[in-house]
Amino acid sequence: MKTPGTHTAVPSAVDKRHSTSADLFPELNPAFRAPILPKSGTVKAKALAALIAGPVSQPTFPHSWRLAAYVAELIDDGWVVLSKDIAFHGRVIAEYRIDPQDPATRAGLAAMTQRGFIAPHLLGLLAVSAPAVAALVAIVWGWLA
Repeated sequence: MKTPGTHTAVPSAVDKRHSTSADLFPELNPAFRAPILPKSGTVKAKALAALIAGPVSQPTFPHSWRLAAYVAELIDDGWVVLSKDIAFHGRVIAEYRIDPQDPATRAGLAAMTQRGFIAPHLLGLLAVSAPAVAALVAIVWGWLA
């Protein structure tokens, strides 16, 4: 009787976040990818807001007792978070803060400030198209009257 060979499991699909395959045209890819923004109103969004506001540790984060888990999720989403150990009541705990020097994190912060507003580079298009839309509405209104 022969001994069976060793088998290794191979995933059926590549995880796009951690893929290291080479692109066909790498010069067309952006230099960095902006991190994923969390849904507003979630604890992850509150954790990100606390990290942006300044250093935060578990005792200073009132929204959940799982701050480290939410920080890990933010890191998986592409945010760069710095951590350092601090003393707290005789114990060593982690204190987290966002890294504003990272280009991807800066792009994510800029995307957060743009959420719900018109991007500055599109304001010129709005200024040109508003009179045209007003004229079109006047023509349609004239046909309906």
